[in-house]
Amino acid sequence: MKKMKLWVLAALLTIGGASVFTACSSSDVEKAVVKQQHYQYLYAAEERENVTEEQRAEYAPYAWRLEFENKTGMPLNWRTSQSEFVERDLLNGYDPDYEPSRKGLDQLKASASSDFSALQLDALVKEIRKLHSGPITIVDLRKETHGLINGNHVSIYGNQNWANIGLSHETIIAEETEQIHNTLGQQLSTVVLGKANGYQSSDFINFDVTTAETEAEACAKRGLGYVRLTVLDHCFTDPRSLDDFIAFVQQLPADTWLHFHCLAGRGRTTMFLVFYDFMRNPDVSEKDVIYRQYKLGGNFMYYQGDKPNEDPFKVSLAKEKAEMIPLVYKYIQENQPKGFRMSWAQWKTRFKT
Repeated sequence: MKKMKLWVLAALLTIGGASVFTACSSSDVEKAVVKQQHYQYLYAAEERENVTEEQRAEYAPYAWRLEFENKTGMPLNWRTSQSEFVERDLLNGYDPDYEPSRKGLDQLKASASSDFSALQLDALVKEIRKLHSGPITIVDLRKETHGLINGNHVSIYGNQNWANIGLSHETIIAEETEQIHNTLGQQLSTVVLGKANGYQSSDFINFDVTTAETEAEACAKRGLGYVRLTVLDHCFTDPRSLDDFIAFVQQLPADTWLHFHCLAGRGRTTMFLVFYDFMRNPDVSEKDVIYRQYKLGGNFMYYQGDKPNEDPFKVSLAKEKAEMIPLVYKYIQENQPKGFRMSWAQWKTRFKT
């Protein structure tokens, strides 16, 4: 019946003032519908990373940023897939009366937080062990250079936290390892940076460095798995990171618990938790997944960047995520049953105008 309707409605063409019917298959019509859909941000992630050296200089690193001191306690924005839903901000487009399904959520074996100090890493592992006895893997979503100095979590900061924009995954990992290790035996001057001080400070906190390790090394020392996806802060993911994540999940043992983090545990973390939820629970709607991850404590992935006093550069980045994440849902729905033989980068070319 569907094919018959598509054939009947296929195309009414006007040629030289005369109207004629042409017969089209259902696949022809479906392709035509795809071509009519327009995505403003389809290639924004690729274009953003395609920068000249002069453009990269706008985001040049200028400080070692002290992010989390090595104190006991849980990292910020800690939550698990089994956490209770909480009341959230009434953002435009958010319906507080909508109650998303929890189908599959309590079985997701996932948690999230901000990044962490060495003692906070120990604390979050202890919390996960209350829920799970099997393997744990840390999913690190940060493109920026970061690591643990005397147990404190530090990073190298540039404007918008984009110091590594345009650099390849391999370059970032190699340079990060060298930069972290080179602090050993030195005195490192760090600063606390944030919105409150305009990301500028001359109040240095100095460390005589006795231990210096990458996050991968800190995880390995604790018997944890570790995977790194170098995703630019505030942004929708680059294609490689999404394709790498999907490939990782495809081969992931069923008894593995994933702990996701970025810097604050909100933006990139929520985005990849949504992707993971899409994959593990394909019979749950896109809206339910986005709403439930928000109600667990993450960011609202339909957010359009329209909060009062939003940073101007974040407005279009929010709109990009709101447009592209639902497209990722369509990609997963279509390609997961086929074993993801077609990559995200290849699949989305069908929408190119």
